[in-house]
Amino acid sequence: MNKIIVLDDDHTNVSLIKMILELDGFSVTACTEIEQAETAAANGVDALLIDCNLARGISGLDLVRDIRAGRSNAPKDVVIIVTSGDHRLSEASYAAGADHFLLKPYPPNELSEKLTKLIAKRKTHGE
Repeated sequence: MNKIIVLDDDHTNVSLIKMILELDGFSVTACTEIEQAETAAANGVDALLIDCNLARGISGLDLVRDIRAGRSNAPKDVVIIVTSGDHRLSEASYAAGADHFLLKPYPPNELSEKLTKLIAKRKTHGE
């Protein structure tokens, strides 16, 4: 079972995404703070779903950069999908190291399909 960490400061969003992904067969850890996600990543993770704009003006892109630079508990090559309601953050998300960007709101099946494909690709090709 693929392990996913969902990081979003909106408790409703994170609960809904967790439920949807679990119904699709993923093991999900829901986090509303970067510190929670960091701790959860120490237990192993296949992918992270990170919201760009977190509480108190914190950017989820900072975590993406830390992961890719090896300054995190998550493996540097973990699959990362960044989400935002602002399409202008797409380019910055990819520049930070995201594997994919999803504009909110997105269809739930799109998230599950993208996670499945990216994780399979990473496991098959070691990318």
